[in-house]
Amino acid sequence: WFHNGSTMVVNEQTGRIVYEEPKASIAGTVPKGAILVEGKFDGKRISGTAYVFKKGCDPAPYQVSGRFEDRKGFGSRIVLTGLAPKRDRNSCAIIGTTATHSRLVFEEYMDI
Repeated sequence: WFHNGSTMVVNEQTGRIVYEEPKASIAGTVPKGAILVEGKFDGKRISGTAYVFKKGCDPAPYQVSGRFEDRKGFGSRIVLTGLAPKRDRNSCAIIGTTATHSRLVFEEYMDI
């Protein structure tokens, strides 16, 4: 699976989506194996907790929900949304949430 240039592993049994290979621009902040989403996969519906990462800070959790989407002939896609935490620029403090829903999109890798 792909997410914003990173390679991900989606495990429906454990309810986790983890970074397999973070893209270069976040590799210093997000290590391989970091959990981006953990929750419950219930058929096509997904709900749980996602995390926002900032260098030097613990991951900040927020609630997400969404679903698997079947894109006929193009593999599956997972789309999750939620109000992500907003951090202070100069610290790890959470100062609110995003004004609109954050959108996490995961696209299934397909061999051609």
